[in-house]
Amino acid sequence: MPAFQAEPGMPYWIDLTSSDVRKSSHFYSQVLGWEIEEISEGYRMARLQGLPVAGLVQRPEAENQPDTWVTYFQSDNIDHDCERVVELGGRVLVAPVEVRLGQLAVLVDTAGSVFGLIQPAGEDSFIAAGEPGTPVWHELTATVSYAEAVEFYEQLFGWVTATTDAQDYTTALVDGAAFAGIFDATGKFPPHVPSFWQTFLGVSDVTAAVAQVRELGGDVIREPFDSGFGTMSIIVDSTGATVTLCEVAPPVPEEELSESDSIL
Repeated sequence: MPAFQAEPGMPYWIDLTSSDVRKSSHFYSQVLGWEIEEISEGYRMARLQGLPVAGLVQRPEAENQPDTWVTYFQSDNIDHDCERVVELGGRVLVAPVEVRLGQLAVLVDTAGSVFGLIQPAGEDSFIAAGEPGTPVWHELTATVSYAEAVEFYEQLFGWVTATTDAQDYTTALVDGAAFAGIFDATGKFPPHVPSFWQTFLGVSDVTAAVAQVRELGGDVIREPFDSGFGTMSIIVDSTGATVTLCEVAPPVPEEELSESDSIL
C-alpha cells in the first residue's frame, strides 16, 4: 500500500472515542479489514497492511458523551497553533500532550466542531489514505457559522480554498487537489445539533459493507446513494458512532503497473 506525505494543515489522523473499544475493534476489523492491536490500556491502533490508519480510544464511563470520530490535522508547531486557535475565536479542550504519534491537542473551532492537532514525533509524516480501508475524505458539516468556519481554517492553516457556485461548499486545496471540505448545513439539522467533522472511510463495495454493518450490530442512516465522489452510505457502527462509507477502487498492484509500462 502506498503512503502519502502529509503537510501541515492537512488531515493526518483519526481517532474513534468508543464506549466499548473491544466491540468497536471487532466491527471495524470485519468491515474494513483492519488489524487492531492494543498499544496501551484503553488505546488500540488499527493498521492496514502494516500501515497505521486510525486509533480507537476507550471513553471513560464517567463521560456522558456519544461515541464519535475525531479528525486530527498535522501541525509543525502545536503550541503556536493552539494559541492561534484561541486568537481566532476557538477553544482548547486538551492542551498538547505527548502520545505515541508525537504531540496531540483537542480543540473546538468557531462553528463549535471538535477537531485535533498532531505534531508528528519524527521528521516523516506519511499517512495511508484514498484506498479501501483508509480515510478517503474529511468534511466539516457547519450547522452554524459556515463563513466564519471557512475563514477560521484559512487563517489557522493557510488553506487555499475554492467555493462552489452555489456558495454552500468550500474545499481546501493543495497543488490544486482537494483534501477536505466544509459544508454549509445551516438550517439542515435541528437547532440542537452542533457542527461536526465527519470521516469518510473507503470500501471496495458499499452494498456489501452495509450488509456487514447490519450483521455486526450497526445501523444504516442513509442507504447507498450516488454522489459526485462515488457511491456512499452513512452508517452507525456497533457502539453508536456515525461514519460515512465511500466506495473507492482498490489500488492497481505494482506488478500490473510494471507490465503495462513494459507494454508501452
